[in-house]
Amino acid sequence: MYQKNVYFHALRIMQENCTGCTACVKVCPTEAIRIRNKTIVIDERRCIDCGNCITACSFKAIVPYYDEFDIMNNFKHKIAIFSTAYAGQFSEENNYATIKKTILRLGFDEVAEESSVVDFMTEMIQKYIRENQDIRPVLSSGCPAVVRLIQVRFPSLLSNLFHIEAPMSILSYYLREQAKKKHNFTDEEIGVFLIVPCVSQVTAVHQPEGTYKSYQDGAFSIKQIYSKAQEIIKETWYDNEPIDTYESGLTYGIAAKEADRIDSEDIRVLSVTGIDNCIEILSRIEDHHFDQYQYVVLRSCDVGCVGGGLNVENKFIAMSRLKKLANKLNDDKLDYTEFWDLHKKKKFDVLKLKPRSIMELDDNLFAALEKIQKIQKIVKQLPGINCSACGCPTCYALAEDIVQGKAKISDCVILYKQNLDKIDKKG
Repeated sequence: MYQKNVYFHALRIMQENCTGCTACVKVCPTEAIRIRNKTIVIDERRCIDCGNCITACSFKAIVPYYDEFDIMNNFKHKIAIFSTAYAGQFSEENNYATIKKTILRLGFDEVAEESSVVDFMTEMIQKYIRENQDIRPVLSSGCPAVVRLIQVRFPSLLSNLFHIEAPMSILSYYLREQAKKKHNFTDEEIGVFLIVPCVSQVTAVHQPEGTYKSYQDGAFSIKQIYSKAQEIIKETWYDNEPIDTYESGLTYGIAAKEADRIDSEDIRVLSVTGIDNCIEILSRIEDHHFDQYQYVVLRSCDVGCVGGGLNVENKFIAMSRLKKLANKLNDDKLDYTEFWDLHKKKKFDVLKLKPRSIMELDDNLFAALEKIQKIQKIVKQLPGINCSACGCPTCYALAEDIVQGKAKISDCVILYKQNLDKIDKKG
């Protein structure tokens, strides 16, 4: 288990590539990034691993992190679980069974798909909503970036989160237990690896929020596995060995389709994608503007998991492919009896999440109030145009940093220039 207040992030800083352009600073939804002397500084408490900074950086100064493939060598029995977004990366000439079999050929002993437990998740979410009438709306917890966003910026809504494990974590627990029973493996001999579409899910594997124990041993990016699969997929075309497939659940990677599954006569569902849209809606939920909804699906990536930064294909093309695959009528059905038994035993429950107190200026209340007054005075001196030239996202953020001893008022380029002009005039 990870140390308290020590945060893992699935991004790496390549300082030698940084030009100091502040593009990353401007797009961070939690104001976690600063640029100091062409050096990127990230506040680990604030970072939610949304991946906005990686997308915004044209110079590869911030790059995604995911596990190296050779970590599989540490385990006797290797299980891969792939995101619903994965199948959308491949052209229509590859059928779904081929896509799944190709992963097996990469060295795994078992391969399972997130889509196989989508029907179970849908029923479990509906049951949770109906049993918790006092929570309105219930907020989806399937996107790790959104969960962390709520911890950082909307802690009053933590009790609204759906407090059950995500689909791939449920599968991880189930398959790990099955491998121990069937093959008599120990926990240490079993390696469970997720194939994921975004950095927030890599982070969730290495530092899960609210879980009692992590049941995964690594996370590979879809881009990484896709590259390896492309080398051997044509060989798999001629493999006629039967394999179970669960196509009907593939649209779970599209937020609007996930919402449609849960929507019913007594459950009204709202679907929201894109981190800025999530912030706007969460702010309004905090003010009780959406109490008429029973459930809100929130995804930090546009459209849903098909829009994740670790995918290969354009999100709209991937979405179209997933819809086509999901329309297949003869996919297999998984027996959920054991899943419901585990659910009744609370094996999929998670701990209540705690907020990340990033807004505290000081442990001492009086000292904090004094700092707020200083911040307000400094803000009045600053130009208020939020240009980010100082390396901070806003003038208010610069004022905070000045009071906290992390910056100087001379870091404001505009004030600095004005002072130079005054000196020139006097001279």
